[in-house]
Amino acid sequence: MASLLALLELASGYQCAKTLFALVESDLPTLLAQEPLSVEQIARQLRIHPVAADRFLNACVALGLLERCGDRFRNAPVTDRFLVRGKASYLGDYFMKHDRQSFPRWAELMNNLRAWRPGTNATSLPADEEASARAQHNMALIVGEALGRAFDFSAHRRLLDLGGGTGAMSISLCRAYDRLRAMVFDLPPVIALARRMIRQAGLTKRIETRAGDFKNEKLPEGFDVILLANLLSTASEKTNRRLFRRLYASLPANGCLIISGWILDDTRTSPLLSVLFCLEDICWRAPDVERAATTYRAWLSDAGFTQITHQTYCPPTSMIVARKTV
Repeated sequence: MASLLALLELASGYQCAKTLFALVESDLPTLLAQEPLSVEQIARQLRIHPVAADRFLNACVALGLLERCGDRFRNAPVTDRFLVRGKASYLGDYFMKHDRQSFPRWAELMNNLRAWRPGTNATSLPADEEASARAQHNMALIVGEALGRAFDFSAHRRLLDLGGGTGAMSISLCRAYDRLRAMVFDLPPVIALARRMIRQAGLTKRIETRAGDFKNEKLPEGFDVILLANLLSTASEKTNRRLFRRLYASLPANGCLIISGWILDDTRTSPLLSVLFCLEDICWRAPDVERAATTYRAWLSDAGFTQITHQTYCPPTSMIVARKTV
């Protein structure tokens, strides 16, 4: 019966996700950050029946999102950290993006699997690309902070954040390393948002922005470290291999290229979130899916890079570091 229970839990996985999304949508964590509340108080605030509120709140307790203390409910530590609106670590918008944009795509997974072909241009992009980028911003700040702890940027002076989105990772890295300067390179609509985020962070003197398409346009030069974060599935294998060669040629001796993302291990069955994210790429008709570390290592080696290493630093996010040694 254990195997049956595992299947039942797997089949109800979407119910767990929807419970999380409902908690975020209700903004209850922000309310509970002020004080623990009873079922009746929460039911009034959310305008739902007390019995429905009881079952919803206890489901959140079972999932580790809330805690029950006597007849009152409070945020669990993870909820207090990431789901209270107004905190720097707030990820509610990131999770709601999953609900509003990704969830409907997954409802058509089988059709998407049949329709996807590698190397084709994405035909199904989020309707509001700026809103999607904004939702990713706080998550990228957190990952950028972890990258700054995992990799020593002190030997580098100029960072090219290629496909850098809102500039969040550059912001985190420049905060951690006073002597580092950066340039965020991305498509025009995203760069407009990046400029606002960088200005809000007070880093306009250290982080430049440039709009462009890395697939077709000349890339900025003069950088000794280059970051590709969550970028490679937006281009085909052919384009990525060519990109590695271009970046190798642009780097000085002892320059460094960092690939950061949900990279698969060599079995292609782990980490689980990375494996599932490959299906996310397919649902959005991306030109490619996430690859295994050995695949990226081979592409980088073909481009001339050496001393290629792979390590997980903010699970499930990992990085591949490759150097230009001459």
